[in-house]
Amino acid sequence: MKKLFGILCCSSVLLLASCSNDEKTSESKTSEPDVSIETIKINEENELTIVPLYTQYQQYLNASLESTDAEENKQNFKKYVLDYIGEVGEKEKIDTSILKTNFNLKPTPHKQQLLKQLDTLMEQHDEIKEIIASTYVDSNQILPKKKSTVFIAPYNPEFFYDSEPLKGVGAAAYKDAFILFLDTDFDKDVLAYSTAHEYHHLILCDQNEYNLSSILESIIIEGKADAFADRIVKGVSPPWHVQLDDATMEHIASRVNDYETSFTDFVVGNSQKDIPRWSNYILGKDVLHDYLTAHPELSIPEWTFKEDHAILEGYKYRDVMEMEN
Repeated sequence: MKKLFGILCCSSVLLLASCSNDEKTSESKTSEPDVSIETIKINEENELTIVPLYTQYQQYLNASLESTDAEENKQNFKKYVLDYIGEVGEKEKIDTSILKTNFNLKPTPHKQQLLKQLDTLMEQHDEIKEIIASTYVDSNQILPKKKSTVFIAPYNPEFFYDSEPLKGVGAAAYKDAFILFLDTDFDKDVLAYSTAHEYHHLILCDQNEYNLSSILESIIIEGKADAFADRIVKGVSPPWHVQLDDATMEHIASRVNDYETSFTDFVVGNSQKDIPRWSNYILGKDVLHDYLTAHPELSIPEWTFKEDHAILEGYKYRDVMEMEN
C-alpha cells in the first residue's frame, strides 16, 4: 500500500524557436505540456500531487530500443521507471513496494508502439491533469484527505485486450496513492469516474479497521467506491454495471464464503464455476444499491464508514452467503 509525495509545483515549459534571414527575423513560440511533478493546493490543509511517468518511460525505451535482450529490457525498466517511483515514495515517505508490483508496471517488447502512445499522452497531459485534479477536488470536498499522490502511466500494450472494455483507463489504489494507466483513446468521463472511485479507496485505507483480506470485504469496498463515483461523476457505466438475472446473482453470492472460490475467480471470472468476470464489482454494486435505496437519508460520509455487517443486514442474498450472525 502507498504513502505520498507532496512537493514541486512546476512551471510551464516554453520553447522559443526563431527563424531569420537577410530580409527579416521572426519568432514563434511553441508551448509544450508540462509533464513534471505538480502539487496542487486544494485548501490550507489538503493537497494533491500528480506524478506523470511519461518521461521515465521514454528514458526506459530510449535505453532499450536497440536491444533484444529481455534481461536488459527488464533492468532498464527497473532503473528508469520503478526506481523513480521508489524515489518519489522516499521523498514523501510513501511505501511504493506493492504499487511497483502492479502487473501493468512491466517492460514490453512492443517498444515502438509504447513510444507512440507516450507522444500522444504527453500532448494530452494538460487535459488529463485537469480531469484528475477537478474530480479529486470534488471528491475531497465531500470526504477530505490531507495528501494524496496520483501516478499516471501509459497502458501496457501487453494488456490492450482489457483496454477496450475499460475504455482506455486502468487503475489501482494503495495507501495514500493510486496509479492510473491510460490508453491514448481513453474516455474522459471514465477517467473522471476512475479518479473518484480510487479516491474513495484512499479514504477507507485511512481507517484503522481497513482490511482487504476476503472476497466479502472486496465486494463492500468496491461497491462503496462505485456508489461514491456514481455521485461525483454522473452517467458513467463501467463494464461491471450490468443487469444479471436473480438466479445468477444468487449463485455469485453463494460463492462468496464457500472457500473453494478465489479472489481471482471473482475478478477475472471462472466459467467452470459459472462466475462472471468482475463479480466482486457486480455484487458490490448490487449490495450498495439495495442498502442506499433502503436508507436514502444517509449522507455519503455516513454510509462510507458504515460497517460491513450493517450494509449487509437487509441484503436479499445475505443468507446464501452463509454469513455469521
